[in-house]
Amino acid sequence: MYQELPPLPWLRAFDASARLGNFTLAAEELGLTPSAVSYQVRGLEAALGHKLFIRKQKSLFLTRLGQAYLPVVSKAFGDIEATTSNLFGKSAAQEVTIRCLSSLNMLWLAPRLSNYHRLYPSGRLRLLSSLWSEAPDAAQIDIDIRYGDGNWSDGEATPLMHHDVIAVCAPALHPGPDPRQIATRPLIEVLGVTDTWHHFFALHGLEPAASDPALKVDQSLIALELASRGMGVALIARVFAQSYIDRGTLVEATDLTLPARQGHYLVQPNARNRFRPEVSAVKDWLLQEAATTAC
Repeated sequence: MYQELPPLPWLRAFDASARLGNFTLAAEELGLTPSAVSYQVRGLEAALGHKLFIRKQKSLFLTRLGQAYLPVVSKAFGDIEATTSNLFGKSAAQEVTIRCLSSLNMLWLAPRLSNYHRLYPSGRLRLLSSLWSEAPDAAQIDIDIRYGDGNWSDGEATPLMHHDVIAVCAPALHPGPDPRQIATRPLIEVLGVTDTWHHFFALHGLEPAASDPALKVDQSLIALELASRGMGVALIARVFAQSYIDRGTLVEATDLTLPARQGHYLVQPNARNRFRPEVSAVKDWLLQEAATTAC
């Protein structure tokens, strides 16, 4: 039985090296020397009769066979870890780190955390906020919630939410029933998004504003606060604006919307083990919460 199963230390060396991208980081995780990890990976490749990595200077890149083999190996170790915890009492929840934009953190995630803790009383979360201009650094991130088209090479992306974009303003600034009047109001735009006022006016055949937006900000939360104070009309994803609308501090400036060309995705970085049971539980919970969000 299991005659073709390679030695488990070799598989661990392959899993860590593939996730972390080089032998040095894998060695630190496994408590070995880089040369020992390299030796074990070479042994695995010799046993399998195929190369698993393309070696370039200090970086490792998976071959096509390596890419196909890694999810199976990682899941196997995740299953063993989960079963060991369940059977032998080592079930203390490990911390799961989530990173997302500040606006999503405060306007969508934070109000739902009580639901998570009702389901997982012993669950421990670490919440980090990022800016749209930051380059991804996924070394310590289990789940990175990103806004975009889902095309990232550093992790596995799962769609979370796609939602329409709406124009909102303070009740006193409402332009009336004619959407053309929006162009006469000060406009607020969020930097770094593809759904802009230019696209809004073009989609609906409206004359664009005579000048660029009066205010440009780098977070939806700032745009919402400015709009609620009567500073202009903001173009915002409905998922962010809904709580302001529910409170009556903002209203929809028009029934016209802008279908979002991008959305939020759960990205599980390759540098982390995405099969950890506590990570899978948080991912499932986030997807359930998103399914109940009006978009």
